[in-house]
Amino acid sequence: MILKELKSVVENIITELKDNGKFPKENNHLDYKQELNILTGKSEIENFLINFAKDIISFANADGGIILIGINEDKNTGQHQDIGLDQKNLDLLSKIDLNDVSQKFEKITKVGITLDLQVFQISTRKFYYLLIEKQNNILVPIKDFPDYKLSQGVVLYRASGKNETANESTASFNRFLHMKANEKSKEFMEIWSKLLPEMVDINPREVLILNPLQNKVYGFNSKDNTLSGSEIEIDKAQNGVFNIILNAITAGEIGKITTNEGKPLYKIVGEIQNVKEHIIISTLQQEVKKIAKYKFTNLQLKAVIHYLKWVKTARFAVDNPSEESINLGFEDYLWIETTDHVQKKTKIFFSSLAINKIAEIINDNSLHQVVFGKMLDVAETNDASP
Repeated sequence: MILKELKSVVENIITELKDNGKFPKENNHLDYKQELNILTGKSEIENFLINFAKDIISFANADGGIILIGINEDKNTGQHQDIGLDQKNLDLLSKIDLNDVSQKFEKITKVGITLDLQVFQISTRKFYYLLIEKQNNILVPIKDFPDYKLSQGVVLYRASGKNETANESTASFNRFLHMKANEKSKEFMEIWSKLLPEMVDINPREVLILNPLQNKVYGFNSKDNTLSGSEIEIDKAQNGVFNIILNAITAGEIGKITTNEGKPLYKIVGEIQNVKEHIIISTLQQEVKKIAKYKFTNLQLKAVIHYLKWVKTARFAVDNPSEESINLGFEDYLWIETTDHVQKKTKIFFSSLAINKIAEIINDNSLHQVVFGKMLDVAETNDASP
């Protein structure tokens, strides 16, 4: 559970305690602690971790949880006493900075945690509650921490109302994996149950699913009458065609391509590359020369492209350009494509439509001074030779 959900649960528990004196039993989401074991010579945060580090990892690796501090539960009878905390405990807990606790956990497990620690009162007695949010990443100690009763590589989680060790036996580990698999299945069903009503009127044969994390596309294969997939380059650049469309029709994170787990991918999630004919800049120059009346260099070709406002500067890089180098709205003439996903190499490509547009500027000698700062020489022949 996330903090917001845990907050709602703990507020209901506290209301029941105040109004009716009812104490829920310890369970997979709830634990009681009468008081802290405070050691002299240790800082407040060290004492906090000595008392709670193991519980925090266990709850975070399960479904999150709540620890009520200042209440005693008799394990034999199940009876509860809302004793409250003495001043020594209250002083220590009031000095805890949860940012420091999270930073400590990054050193213990290489993963931060999300907590909330708040004081509350019943009659004249004061208590604290500690909320531990469920983490998607499994928290595992990277080495032994004897003070915190944590051992390197031990996977703790909350089950059957107590802290369990997942990897103490094959059976225990299988139970832990089964629990995590069920969580993923539940999340999957929740996502799709919200999506399916929107899809009931769509022919499944007309649906394409793009996976930007793995650069794959899935769709109906009419030949084999089945769903099949294949690898494809998906442009996740902010100025990619599909991101431009998304930003025009919606706002916020849902309107951007993402590879984050849990984000909806049934929106448009990428730009399919190589679906339109393209040429490189050297080919563009050769083709323009065939119909140009004047001689021009590569730099002068770039000057024309800049004059047409397709790019922000005449000195733009063709290989590995910055995403901001191309102006929006001219995708019919040029665009950026990923040429090597692993090495993250990109390149500016052009369409054949750019040839005549550029030639028109070069052939208009009234623009030469404006575009090139001088008059161009007349071409001797109009061929593709350099």
